[in-house]
Amino acid sequence: MTTDNNTDERGSEEGRPDISALASSVISFLSDKSDAGAKSIRGSVVRKLVTATLRDGAFNAEMLLEDLKDSRVAQDQIVDIYIPEAARELGVMWVEDVIGFAKVTIASARLQGLLTLLAPPWSARTAVNEDALNTLLILQANDSHTLGPHVATAQLRRMGASVRLLFGPDERTVLRVLDQDHYDLIMFSCSRTDALAPIAKMIKRIRTELEGTPPIALGGLVLELADRVKDRTGADLVTADVRVAFKLCDKKRHKPKSVAR
Repeated sequence: MTTDNNTDERGSEEGRPDISALASSVISFLSDKSDAGAKSIRGSVVRKLVTATLRDGAFNAEMLLEDLKDSRVAQDQIVDIYIPEAARELGVMWVEDVIGFAKVTIASARLQGLLTLLAPPWSARTAVNEDALNTLLILQANDSHTLGPHVATAQLRRMGASVRLLFGPDERTVLRVLDQDHYDLIMFSCSRTDALAPIAKMIKRIRTELEGTPPIALGGLVLELADRVKDRTGADLVTADVRVAFKLCDKKRHKPKSVAR
């Protein structure tokens, strides 16, 4: 199976969300400050990523990763620490008018390209693995913040989960995908407050038409822009840490069943 991609990822400065929130966390879908995120951050590595992604001309992702490897930066650290930190630095530079919207968009896409090389792809073979936690990650249409979901995808796959991404699907597409394959967890990534109502509508329809609905989680920049997100959408869990959703769902999935008497 292939990743569905129906999203128009074009953006404009006029349509961007709250700038102060964006600066504090460009990819707040996963704002990791525990475990690996708590380790000392090497500023030189962050600067190297920012400089490389902002450089004019061709971008060689493989060469950059080899350079980081030579600098003794582990792949997990690139995903968990340095790509998020580089993205936050780009957000600050954007807010302070050091770089324009086009520059930050291109640089973010390049960071996302690094993630593509660092995370294994979704495949039907892993989806049928009984030990894998099969996850469907949904990004809303017209949501240009795709870097965060890709970071979350890389982390989930590292934990052994099988993750399928859907970009901008309508309700019919989501229901078809859920009907075709079994999923243990459904996750929504959202960065716009105006997307909360459509998500709530989609969640309600999923629960109405799908028998045995898996847990539904929601994360993203919207958590910094709106209150009562859980109540407004009907999601089972609202969190900025994808690992919380993984652990809760995995624990529930492996909970021993009571013996019938």
